[in-house]
Amino acid sequence: MSLSITAWSAGAGSASPVSSGFGVQQHTAWQSIGPAPPTIAAPIVADAASHTIYIGTLGAGVLKSSDGGATFRAVNNGLPNGTISGIAMVPGDPNVVYVNTQFEGFYKTIDGGAHWTGGNWGGLILFMDPNNPKVMYGASGPLDQLLKTTDGGETWTYAADGLGEALVFAIAVDPHDSNVVYAGSSGHGAFKSIDAGNTWKPISIDSNVSVILVDPDHSNIVYAGTDGHGVFKSTDGGGSFVRIGSPRVTSILSLAKSGPTLYAGTATQGVSESIDGGRTWTNSRVSSGLGNALSVDSQGSVYVGTNFDGAFVRSVSDSEWHRIGWHALNRCACQEGDAIAIDPGNHDHVLLSTNAGGLLASDDGGRSWHDSGEGLTSNGPRTVAFDPQSPRRVYAGSVWGGGLFRSEDGGRHWQRRRFGPADITVYGVAVDPADHSVYATAQGGEGLWKSTDFGNSFTRIDRAPGAPAGAYLGLSGTTVTVDPHLHATVYFPDSGSVGGLWRSQDAGRTWVEVDASDDFISVTVDPTNSSIVYAGGFGLSGYSLFKSIDGGATFAPKSVGLPFAGVAETGSLQVDPRHPDTLYLGMEDGGVFKSTDAADTWFPINLGFGGNSHYDLSITGLVMDPNAPDTLYAATFYHSVFKTVTGGR
Repeated sequence: MSLSITAWSAGAGSASPVSSGFGVQQHTAWQSIGPAPPTIAAPIVADAASHTIYIGTLGAGVLKSSDGGATFRAVNNGLPNGTISGIAMVPGDPNVVYVNTQFEGFYKTIDGGAHWTGGNWGGLILFMDPNNPKVMYGASGPLDQLLKTTDGGETWTYAADGLGEALVFAIAVDPHDSNVVYAGSSGHGAFKSIDAGNTWKPISIDSNVSVILVDPDHSNIVYAGTDGHGVFKSTDGGGSFVRIGSPRVTSILSLAKSGPTLYAGTATQGVSESIDGGRTWTNSRVSSGLGNALSVDSQGSVYVGTNFDGAFVRSVSDSEWHRIGWHALNRCACQEGDAIAIDPGNHDHVLLSTNAGGLLASDDGGRSWHDSGEGLTSNGPRTVAFDPQSPRRVYAGSVWGGGLFRSEDGGRHWQRRRFGPADITVYGVAVDPADHSVYATAQGGEGLWKSTDFGNSFTRIDRAPGAPAGAYLGLSGTTVTVDPHLHATVYFPDSGSVGGLWRSQDAGRTWVEVDASDDFISVTVDPTNSSIVYAGGFGLSGYSLFKSIDGGATFAPKSVGLPFAGVAETGSLQVDPRHPDTLYLGMEDGGVFKSTDAADTWFPINLGFGGNSHYDLSITGLVMDPNAPDTLYAATFYHSVFKTVTGGR
């Protein structure tokens, strides 16, 4: 059965068709293969009196229902993109709605979504004071400090005094006293303010607090969801917390309370509920994926937004959950892709990491998709790396203190390993094909780490020759590459404050900068010749790609025909092992380019991506099937995954 899909059209500011079906043969070089629907990361907002519901999605923009969820339509006129990371509605006035559009600002509608205006930076996630709708908080994690507006988003000021370096993702305002505000962070615990966010003091809960809920009936009762230790509860207004219990999955993404029932959205296994204040829990069976966002309307109906199962509602008078908006959601193949990887032991098995959508898997070459497996509890996994010699062993990095995940059964079950600072983002992962050593990169100057025991423990290794113990280079990056033939040679492209391209020839013990001309993103070693190495950068030097013919000792630019843009963050360059002069390069703004002369010249191969704008051609990852090199998968930031079986022709 074919299924029409839609994706963002920047010019129209609304959803528009770009392909006729997932897995249906088209006469284009690239075909959209899903996955759909998009992730819902923001709480669903609803006005029970008018039967109005808004769903903010990461990809399809804002969907609105005026008939209690029976039908939905897109209301995106004026929005710069379809990535809604935060949403809030004025209580009792469903015509006034605010959204944060991830990286492109804060927008407002006063006519129920018919028109949106704005553009000021308001952070990523949006929290409205339940007592004063003009007061909102914008949390941005690592991108910015906590922001606050008191005039409905016209102006924003910092409200971070006392938060230090905390990556704040969660805010809760006491519904009975707006001066009391709680903040949860990744790696730095939780905080409380008693002066409406002007100053903050730490409170003791857990190092990773993903969500906080003030009981709507009792201000002294506060719940906190953590990443790995379940649910905590305070009965003295945040003075002290105790762990009270947990759903089976102990990583909590969202919390809500309706009447006597406490709901917890979990990282896998959907939503669980408790009727005894959190001591015992039962799974509601609403979803097998991520319960990203929970919310309650004025009549007590509970809404949940998931990573891959769409949206659901449960009314006060109904014990069953009902899916809403599915037709509108499932038409949009617009997951925010990050990295994509092919299982070397089964080339139909493909893994896709996403932003807020978790890790998704296909077992049939992209014709269908599902949640990857039990135990991978990060909604923001990063690079995926299969062990080349034992491909059932696979690793995945994750953001903001999530750690490194390992599976021993091809991704069906996962276990987490944590190392480094509590808020570390483990981005790039590579496995030594000879001795199974695992290399993992970190961001924020936290360097490069290595494990020699299959990821059970890690040691930091970004050190210069002769450096004293404990002295590190402070490198940051999204990828790391092991030479497939000379496995003691490892490349680390730095995309942080240090910059440059770094090489180790002693299996990571010491590092030397071999090129300082750019901030680099990725490195690819020619699979047939270790003397040939390609390095992709941000284009800050005027060139996006460099090539070495002396094993990485020196590099020269090779960017004729390429746009002035950075290369894709993961797996940017692929080499055809049958014809190593044939190369494919994914660009963050420009699509996919091909060279048939070993990078001397490049030409675009973008037929089928749906357009020529940044929203159509933002490639985040590129991977080639080594057994069928004309088959490539491109992960995109706005439109899920595209596939070609013709080498882009």
